[in-house]
This record gives sequence, structure tokens and C-alpha cells, in this order.
Amino acid sequence: MVHVLYFLTAFTVFFVIKPYVDKIAIGLLARLRLIKKVKNTQRGGSVGYDEVGDKESIGLSSKGPMFGTNSFFNFIAEKNKELVEEMQTLLQKAGVRQNDALEKFLKSKVNSAISLFFTLILLYFLSDNSDFPFPAAVFGSLLLAVIGGHKLTDMNLELIANKRKEAIENGVPDLVDLLVICSESGLDLNRSIRRIARELRTSNPILADELSLTSIELEMIPDHRQVFKNLEDRTNCMEIKTLSKTLSQSIEYGSSLSVTLRDLAVESRQKRMLNAESKAAQAPTLLTLPMMFFIMPCLFIVMLGPVIIGMMKSFGGGGGGG
Repeated sequence: MVHVLYFLTAFTVFFVIKPYVDKIAIGLLARLRLIKKVKNTQRGGSVGYDEVGDKESIGLSSKGPMFGTNSFFNFIAEKNKELVEEMQTLLQKAGVRQNDALEKFLKSKVNSAISLFFTLILLYFLSDNSDFPFPAAVFGSLLLAVIGGHKLTDMNLELIANKRKEAIENGVPDLVDLLVICSESGLDLNRSIRRIARELRTSNPILADELSLTSIELEMIPDHRQVFKNLEDRTNCMEIKTLSKTLSQSIEYGSSLSVTLRDLAVESRQKRMLNAESKAAQAPTLLTLPMMFFIMPCLFIVMLGPVIIGMMKSFGGGGGGG
């Protein structure tokens, strides 16, 4: 039983810490890759968008997953195309756009499954399971390891994607307000998005990265609807979808962009206020269980404790005198 508690504690710590470690590692790798490109540029090397790696780094590659000579991953990609597409979508939502992101994601699934398998086998030998046959333990551990390694890795990346989505949603009202200011000052859409991306670099870097990528795509892709569709797919945010549809219709029909964005800004602020009011209305219900289990027992002890102690002393003194 003690070994099971150790395993559950270690698993909980691993599950809580791993998203932050992955986020730091992804940021460090992106920074190192940027430093390498800057050095190559200073040396006179050609670092253009016609190279496959640079296209994939900004999300414009259409070659799909490339696993090189890894026959195992190529076999998985051929037999489970829908699974590969789901993993690509999940990586895109999490903001992971490196050249070998899909291959590393599959490797993390395999490594997690192997680690979980050996952990379960170690627990089998440490615990007293003489009545449980070893072949059945190996088969059960292998099955749990495959399922757990696959699902836990997906859950880890989903946590990163949800935090990224929440950060983007929080920055949409500021984005709309800045778009109104830029459009009224006479800037076109592309320059407005580029300027806003530069201004939001410190307050909301995730949204700033997406806007920078959108600005690059507006210069390289002639169809603006495809650009906004790519932005919707990367963010998976309802507010961004509403904004992209508004911008696309304004460009297509030639309507006034500033008036449309001003109405959208008012709507986004009202929506944020309604969300805050709904969360405030849910607060009493959410506080009921903590009050029952943590606050009320302390109040009962403080208020009734002296009374109970006094009654015990009085009854004890009365019994001794009789």
C-alpha cells in the first residue's frame, strides 16, 4: 500500500509539473533556433522563406508529417491518418510549430508508455502479489502503459492548449480596441495588425505571436479569407472567430471597418462583464463545500469548545463530591 501511495504521489507531481517544463523547454528551443538564424544571417547565409524549415516555422508548410527513416512512426502515420491529423491539430492549438514537433510528440508518447510500464512492473515486484500470475501482470501493465502513455501525453498538451486559449481570449478586447484606434488613424489592416503585435509583445506575447504570423500570411497569401481561417484554426477561440469573420466581411463588402470594430469592441467588453458577473454569481455555491468542511468545524470548536469543557468539569466535580 505504501508503494502505491508513493507511485500516486510521484505521478501527481509529474502530471502537475510536466506542462510547465514543456512550456519552458519549447520557449528555450525557440530562442535557440532564433539565435542560430540570426548568426547565420550575420555570416551571410541565406535564410529565406523558400526553405522548408522556415516555412514550417511560421506555419505555411503543406508537406505534412515527415519522419525520415523512422519506419515505426511512418507505419503509424500510414495506418492511422486520422490520429496523426488529430495530433497535428492539437500541436497547432498548443502553439508548437517546430519542424519535428510531431515526431517529438510521438516520441514522448512512446517514452511515457515505456516509463509507465517499467513503473508498474517495479510495483509488482515490490508488492506481495504471489496470487497474481506474472504473465497477466505483464500483459495488464503493457495495456495500461500504452493507454496511459497515449492519453496522459494528450492531456498534458491539452492543458497547454487551454492555457494558451485562455490567454488569447483575455487579450481580444484590447486587440479590438487597438484595431479601432489604428483604423481611425488611417492605417490599413496589415500595418495595423503588425503594429498591434508589436504593442502587445509585453502584455500578451501569445496573442502577439499569432498576430505576427497573421501579418506575415497577409503579405504572402493573396486570399485574406484563408489567412483568417488559419488564424481561427490556430487559436480555436470564439472571440477570434467573430473578429476574423467581421474583418473578412468588411474587406469583402467594403464596409466601414472602424464602425464595425467599434460595435465589436462594445460587444466584447459587455461579454467580458457578463462573464465576470456569472462567475461572481457562482461564488456562493462554490464556497458552500469549503465552508462546510473547513470553516464551520472551526467555528463549532471555538464557540462550543469552552461550553463542552465547562460542562465536563462541572459534571466531573459533581460526581467526585457525591
